[in-house]
Amino acid sequence: MSIFLRSKRRSASIDWILLITYVALVIIGLLMLYTTTYNDYSHRGMWSLSSPFGIQVLWASISVVLLLIVSFVDWHVWNSLSIILYIVGILSLLLVLVIGAEIKGARSWLTLGPWSIQPSEFMKLATALFCASLLSSIQIKLKEFRSQFMMIGVMILPALLIVIQPDPGSALTFLSLMIVYFRFGMPVQYYLAVFCLFLTVVFSLTQGFFFVSSAILLICIFITSRLEKVFSPAFFLLAILLLGNILLFQFDKMFVALIINGLYLIGQLFIVDRFRNLYSKLSVIGISLFLGVISLSSSFVFEEVLRPHQQDRINVWLQPEKCDPQGSLYNLLQSKLAIGSGGLSGKGFLNGTLTKLNYVPEQSTDFIFSSIGEEQGFLGSASVVLLFLLLTLRIIRVAEQSNYGFVRAYCYGIVGFVFVHFFINIGMTMGISPVIGIPLPLISKGGSALLSFSLMMGIVVNMSKEK
Repeated sequence: MSIFLRSKRRSASIDWILLITYVALVIIGLLMLYTTTYNDYSHRGMWSLSSPFGIQVLWASISVVLLLIVSFVDWHVWNSLSIILYIVGILSLLLVLVIGAEIKGARSWLTLGPWSIQPSEFMKLATALFCASLLSSIQIKLKEFRSQFMMIGVMILPALLIVIQPDPGSALTFLSLMIVYFRFGMPVQYYLAVFCLFLTVVFSLTQGFFFVSSAILLICIFITSRLEKVFSPAFFLLAILLLGNILLFQFDKMFVALIINGLYLIGQLFIVDRFRNLYSKLSVIGISLFLGVISLSSSFVFEEVLRPHQQDRINVWLQPEKCDPQGSLYNLLQSKLAIGSGGLSGKGFLNGTLTKLNYVPEQSTDFIFSSIGEEQGFLGSASVVLLFLLLTLRIIRVAEQSNYGFVRAYCYGIVGFVFVHFFINIGMTMGISPVIGIPLPLISKGGSALLSFSLMMGIVVNMSKEK
């Protein structure tokens, strides 16, 4: 029993601010679920287990009890069990693909009698624990390629299994573990590379190949050249390239543009600076050509590979003017209308007209923040955001006050999951992030997500006692 309860060796109490913040978010979630499903209670009792509110109250009660139990279990236990939990999680994801129940087009749930469990939510906890265990070992050094490859593999494996379900939104959240890796020394070049790829894809889909190629080569000019005067050979080459791209954009001759861009790169190599820093020039040119291929591939994949509903989700985020207001854009328009109608202080609890009349689809799950905006206004919405920020800051505080690598790595992993979830969920209700269907932690309806995040918080609460 000593391994489970080590309170005698701890002089510090639990982080009450962290615990109170968690309880506040759970209560807000129950209140907002009540208001979004209020019309259902005329036909069935509010506390009935056949009603959404009654079921969520049951899940919330179980979650709070589990949090309190876990907060008394010494965190060393989770370090020891991390690899077992990770393997069990992987097996559960494989099991879902075989016998899982299909809901809303995704085979993501295991049915246990009257209940449905989503293993991908619990896999987040298992992956965070296993990553923390590996990062705290002396064998893992993120400055070495072998360790980098291993840690990225641990992160990518469950994400790939979740993509197959298919549930790309939940899979995307596993990238939040890159926050932990950065804290433990992952080279910043990886993050810059991912950021460049992201920008290349986004601008390729919104602005087109010609804009991207011109931007890439403009950056290439400043990297590979040391411009000592304005009217240098590089300047004239750039001017010709941009003019050629503008003209070819009018005639849509992509392959001719590719030839011009290739000639420009060759000219950059052989004319400017006379072969000085040849290796650097070749590296930059190789990267530029790679980004050019990514730019061309992005449009091809979008048009030929993605399904229409997947294209619509991307267009809703990047090019809403191309979407049908009564179709794929309807959810976002209604969500924005609900948030905007709340004004400064909102319409009041149970007084949201759009919420009452169920104008916002999925308003109890993915778009629950729109109901908060309508009924509680800017002040209520800002309060929820501040509560999430306070929650993440308290977890970071626990991490930075600990001398144990496992505690620091685990806490930063949880910070990543919480932050990515609330940032993307709130962002997609306002059109600033893609609609990928992930819940607002501790607030959206759903027992699996609530249980998973509560278990995460319970372990952090136990860690907060360690000084």
